[in-house]
Amino acid sequence: MKQDSHPFKCSNCALVTPHIELNRYETSDIAEAPEEVWLIECQRCFLQRIIYPADRVASKEDDISRCDKCGNWKMKAGNCRICRLAAGFEQQMVRYWNGNETLERPYENGKAPLY
Repeated sequence: MKQDSHPFKCSNCALVTPHIELNRYETSDIAEAPEEVWLIECQRCFLQRIIYPADRVASKEDDISRCDKCGNWKMKAGNCRICRLAAGFEQQMVRYWNGNETLERPYENGKAPLY
């Protein structure tokens, strides 16, 4: 198992991606919950969420590696998202509600997102 990074199926990306473990919470005082839950962050869309450690995709543990250029966690078969953003191959998108539907626009530095 790789330290600090675990493969989970991301609810936002709909892909199995490396997730960084940010914090562990003990839930032994809650009867229906397992003994701990993790706060994790997807390394593709940067969404943070609480998840049970048992939901890891165990068969993909060895497919996680560090990027040679920036050191970010990535899947061996894929490209690093940070490097793709830095090279201009991808843009981060901001989702916003216009009163009728949810739309996306490219994130622009210095411009406040439309929340």
